[in-house]
Amino acid sequence: MFIRVEGLHKNFGDIPILRGVDLSVRKGDAVFIIGRSGCGKSTLLRCLNGLESFELGKIHVGNVDVQMSGGQPLSERQIRGLRNQFGMVFQSFNLFPHLNVLENVIKAPMVVKGLSRADAEAIAVPLLEKVGLKSQLFKYPSQISGGQQQRAAIARALAMNPKVMLYDEPTSALDPFLVDEVFQVMRQLADEGMTQIVVTHEHRFAREAADQVIFMEDGLVVEAGPAEQIFHSPKDDRTRVFLRKYA
Repeated sequence: MFIRVEGLHKNFGDIPILRGVDLSVRKGDAVFIIGRSGCGKSTLLRCLNGLESFELGKIHVGNVDVQMSGGQPLSERQIRGLRNQFGMVFQSFNLFPHLNVLENVIKAPMVVKGLSRADAEAIAVPLLEKVGLKSQLFKYPSQISGGQQQRAAIARALAMNPKVMLYDEPTSALDPFLVDEVFQVMRQLADEGMTQIVVTHEHRFAREAADQVIFMEDGLVVEAGPAEQIFHSPKDDRTRVFLRKYA
């Protein structure tokens, strides 16, 4: 398994958010995490890439191992180790409004990796072409659609050459007719073998594209398996109740 999470616990104050999460992800798989709002899905992603510390548990990704047992914050070394593995795409795009599309994508390679502008552009331009934005390089976020902004955010994450892409509700801020623009890019990345973990309420896309679906409730992984199993013959009553109500 390329990613293993073992016994992950995360609290906000006295409130437990993750209560012993275990999951495994194979290299190249597209894994979709579903569940009610507040069940811990987004917090799990933020722990994976070092945006949140956790109190107890272990994260293994590639050749990086982070294990916590004393409730201390993650060290800078641990945070760097995790973030070097993951690219993160948020539901609200988080593009810099004062930078054009190209500048948004080249900024991190220049600042974090120390690349020259020419070298960063040599990475960014093909990525923006890949996500269908070659004609939008010099437009600002306010001048392009939400779907184009999210595709720019994906290109920005890819510019750091991550091993795994994480998506936190990547289409929830989009009009329905723009959703497929983003899904098309994610499908292409899946076809190219990129490992992807997607938190989503878009069950239609999860049915079509997931190698594995994970259902979470109350800070725990309740059930995991192929999309066909989870959506058509779930084994746990909690999964069945959730799907009857929300799928």
